[in-house]
Amino acid sequence: MYWNRDQQQVLFFRWFARMGIYNFDIQLREPLKTHLGKVESWRWLTPSKNINTGSYFLKFSKWVKHMNAHGCDAYIRPHGETEQGVIFLDDLDIDKAVQVSKKYAACVVCTSKNNTQVWLATSRKLFLKERKAVQTIMKDLGYTDPGSVSGDHLGRLCGLKSQKRNCWVNLLTTTTGRKYSPPVPLPLSAPRGAACVSKLSQEAQSQSERDFGWAVGAFGAGRLLLEVERYLYLTAKQRGKRNPEMYARRTAINAYKAYQTSPASTL
Repeated sequence: MYWNRDQQQVLFFRWFARMGIYNFDIQLREPLKTHLGKVESWRWLTPSKNINTGSYFLKFSKWVKHMNAHGCDAYIRPHGETEQGVIFLDDLDIDKAVQVSKKYAACVVCTSKNNTQVWLATSRKLFLKERKAVQTIMKDLGYTDPGSVSGDHLGRLCGLKSQKRNCWVNLLTTTTGRKYSPPVPLPLSAPRGAACVSKLSQEAQSQSERDFGWAVGAFGAGRLLLEVERYLYLTAKQRGKRNPEMYARRTAINAYKAYQTSPASTL
């Protein structure tokens, strides 16, 4: 049995507060209808950014409920422009979401009959690029949808109706176990105040992230360490990377360590 709508939202925000997160971005999506009343397309309304929990309940909740009752879908995320201690997992079936929440601190939102979105708490705060890298790895492990790895993806707000799917979005569970240790071996974001990296270094970093994510996924599929290292070596050599042997060995070892601590290794 689900809690009532107001209770769900209180428990939802309370879980985030326990994870040290108090500021959110809220965005609504409005249906555009034909003269016959059929929904033709959707448009995003101007987002409300960096809204703290108190302001939501005092100023925004009634407006969000009103707009939802008049056909809008409501979405939320921890404020996307700052480091945050959660990552977003999309399109998990209920069994897989419950497995994650039993092992780690997580907030599970049921978006349809057997579909969920999971906010997974991390052991350290992550910048946007780091969240994207971790979510890409989770995608390769089969723990999130490929289209939801941007690092600042919006999730549906519980206690409201999904107008697109014509069903209610419900809070399934919140847990406060140990936090997930993100498998990101090195910081991927420059410290505040640091100069922006060049386009070339951004591209190299992006390729390294892809290699790392692929390697974690390969271990999840049962590939051997030497097999993964060999593949990384060949692709790195082909694109002219300096010292491809060392790069392949380091990437493979770090990816294997990350896989051993990921949900997929034990669930």
